[in-house]
Amino acid sequence: MEPYKIKTLTLILTMEQSKTLAKLTRKYRLSSTTVIAYGTVSSTFLNMLGIKSDKREIIKLLIEEDFLEEFCGAVNDKLQLDKPGHGIAYITNVLACIGLDGGKSVAFNETKQLDTEDSMYQKITVIVDRGQADRVVEIAKEAGARGGTILHGRGSTGKEAQTIFGIEIEPEKEIAIIIIPRTISEKVFTAIHQGMDLDSPGKGIMFVEPIVGTRGLFESSAANKA
Repeated sequence: MEPYKIKTLTLILTMEQSKTLAKLTRKYRLSSTTVIAYGTVSSTFLNMLGIKSDKREIIKLLIEEDFLEEFCGAVNDKLQLDKPGHGIAYITNVLACIGLDGGKSVAFNETKQLDTEDSMYQKITVIVDRGQADRVVEIAKEAGARGGTILHGRGSTGKEAQTIFGIEIEPEKEIAIIIIPRTISEKVFTAIHQGMDLDSPGKGIMFVEPIVGTRGLFESSAANKA
């Protein structure tokens, strides 16, 4: 049986574009998490690109590889991302994932061909209900991580999204982002998986992405030996 393949699609959009995208995610029955963000470039520069506000939303979607091309085509048709100033989208591999509706998951041993020695670090993203991200980071540190970053977000809206997510959407979400050496990624992933009981419906979603380059990350010699 062929392994279950999934990708992460990240988009940086205006508030209005996000509303359009939300309709598409409901139509395609996809799960998504939105993080409110603000651009750092000047308003003058944004106006030159035809962007009237520097407020942006960052949306991350987990999507099956088989539907990726079709969905990206639909997004481009609606949002015209191929035109300057109309938004940004990029795709990353998922090395492991747990918490999807229907008990679907991706294990590290299913994605070995996607992980290379060039990837010294990996990023674990954990999406849980508000108030639980501190516990996620605590578990990660106990398993060898140095720490993590917690962001506030919100889940998809709509009846369809609730069904696909397998989690309650009404509470706002917290997103824990943990960047760790690839040598301990699976250990930390397993610790969070078990410690947060992510096999149970509604407990949260976790996925791992490779990182091919970093700046500002310094590991002690002890950590490098982990």
